[in-house]
Amino acid sequence: MAADARIAELTPARVHLLAGVRLGPAQAVGLIVTASAIGRAFTSWLRDTPIYFPDEYIYSEIGRSIAEHGRPLVRGSSAHFPALLQPLLTAPAWLFDDVATSFRVIQTLNAVVMSLAAVAVFWLARRLGLGAWLSVGMAAFAVAIPDMFYAAWLLADPFAYPLVLGAIGAATAAFARPTRRTQIAFVVLAGLATLARVQFVVLPACFILATVGIGLRERRVRAAFAEQRLVFGLFALALLPLVDAGPQAILGYYENVLNLDLTPGPILKWAGADGMLMLYSSGWVLAPGALLGLAYAMGRPRSRAELAFGLFALLFSIATIFQAALYAANGAERIQERYFFYLLPLIALLFGLYATRGFPHRVPHALVAGGILALSARVPLAGFSAAEGKSNSPLLLAVGTLETHVGAVGLASLYVAVAVALLSGVAAAAGFFPRHAAAPLMALAIGAMIVPSVGSVSFGHQAASNVYDTVLWPDASYVDHAGLGKVALLEVPMNDRGFATEQLFWNRSLDRVLLLPGAIPPDAFKADQVVIGPDGSLLVENKPFAGPLLVDAFSATSEFRGARQVARTRIYRLFAPAGRPRLSLYMPGRYFDGWLGLHGSLQLWPNSGETLAGRLSMTFTLPPALAAVTVTFKHEGKTTEVRVRPGSPALLNLPICSAGSWSATFSAPLTTHLGARLVSVRATKPVLTPDATAC
Repeated sequence: MAADARIAELTPARVHLLAGVRLGPAQAVGLIVTASAIGRAFTSWLRDTPIYFPDEYIYSEIGRSIAEHGRPLVRGSSAHFPALLQPLLTAPAWLFDDVATSFRVIQTLNAVVMSLAAVAVFWLARRLGLGAWLSVGMAAFAVAIPDMFYAAWLLADPFAYPLVLGAIGAATAAFARPTRRTQIAFVVLAGLATLARVQFVVLPACFILATVGIGLRERRVRAAFAEQRLVFGLFALALLPLVDAGPQAILGYYENVLNLDLTPGPILKWAGADGMLMLYSSGWVLAPGALLGLAYAMGRPRSRAELAFGLFALLFSIATIFQAALYAANGAERIQERYFFYLLPLIALLFGLYATRGFPHRVPHALVAGGILALSARVPLAGFSAAEGKSNSPLLLAVGTLETHVGAVGLASLYVAVAVALLSGVAAAAGFFPRHAAAPLMALAIGAMIVPSVGSVSFGHQAASNVYDTVLWPDASYVDHAGLGKVALLEVPMNDRGFATEQLFWNRSLDRVLLLPGAIPPDAFKADQVVIGPDGSLLVENKPFAGPLLVDAFSATSEFRGARQVARTRIYRLFAPAGRPRLSLYMPGRYFDGWLGLHGSLQLWPNSGETLAGRLSMTFTLPPALAAVTVTFKHEGKTTEVRVRPGSPALLNLPICSAGSWSATFSAPLTTHLGARLVSVRATKPVLTPDATAC
């Protein structure tokens, strides 16, 4: 009671301070939502292109299909994709003819919707009895987290984020005072959250377990279940389609989750890593108080709402971290912050439960802060941010930005460690000044999250710009603008799936994917295998393909007869048919920038009724810093070797005489790597010079 009185004494002063501008808590939350929406929309527009594929393409393609056909389709085929809320809500944006306009409209919608999380957090904080202005701080916290940068991405997360927080608030209200209104609100919000992201099917399970927990604590399990019979009845109705159709039919695109490995060791390892990163992502200073706040909510709740929130938050956190760890342990091998960032506002709310008690048990609070600091020293962020490890974590993307700016991973880790040590020290000391600690700690946590928010946005924008410059510049929708009608995307071996999906996203006229032997499909949806015919024809289901083609040149060089090039980027070449397209030259293993892989092949086809007669020439080079290598060609039972020395061009000159197609293979040792590409030497495009004497 004394602590409550002290906090109550502070409230009039704060209200009086803001009275001059006539700003109440509700108006402050409205300003937070508005500022967040405007700021996030503006920074979203600076993102040149989507890069998180295939997810952003799948959501977009289904949304387009719903707008155009009223059905969820991907490239004309039915998409068994259960997370349909985002495509349904964004479908009207795809009615614009211009892809870029639709892209920006959806980003703006994302910014507005995701910023509404502040309202859900404010409402829940007030429901828990937290002070009005402390609740405003928590609303600001909810939209300051680094993961708000997903507002720029065409994913379900901007819609799921406020829905999940709203569902947790509705569950808390339904337990605190069971009414038809609060119970239906929970069922609706939980259902919409699950329709946005299937992972939130755990919300009903958490509600059931929380009912059991509350019933056991109050020694009235049967009565607790009776109070929630409406919720359970609606859950049972929702399960009927699952019983009739089976889990595979319901899960569709996500049916592989039924086959995930549940070995506990790797799951526990990644659960620990995810939990550690969650502390970093929360701004650090609130974590010690949040842990003690959870203990109070579970052990000494001041109300049934506190007990319900603490228990539900704990169950939901365990389920969410488990999902992230399960996915990481089954091949992803990286932090899955996209799965658990929904928990960050719960940390702020639990901290509020502790702070409004007047920071009791200050020594344990300081010890928890020190323990977390010691744990962070044992598990530094640098180990998780290496290479592709950062791709699903905005916080690790921010660490990557820091590493780029300081030029050394070790130095970046040192900066992070110093920042964490300072924040831990502040958190430990703040508990000894309970009258003034809550507001500064909340402000410090918000500031601590704004810094990585800026870093993650910077990293994401730079990555998007690099991709745009590489595969889309100067016109992302160049295939549509060529006006060729329906166009097929032809993919080559060792292709980059993300580059292919960029073309599919920006060009609606690409309605089909064709795969040359060895090519990888860009996603799990329909793609047709191609067989190269004896005359170089592209056979699809034993029929020659005769339409326009967008040809991947990332890891293969190709030339065509019966087609004329009408546009190109650095990676892709667009051909209009001039008769029937047929390959005249095909060299998988030669990249778009002239580098050769470690092995590959070369095949030539003569014109109809003619004989291949001439000399095939290529020039090989190496930069001065690399070691000399030998490129080996095998053809017609023969072997030809070319020694390539740094700084000195080497020429290949092969006589060719063949009545039909001619082929060879090549190999060369590794000299360097360019990103993920292992390469040997640079080579000019093969040229066949007619020469009758070759025969």
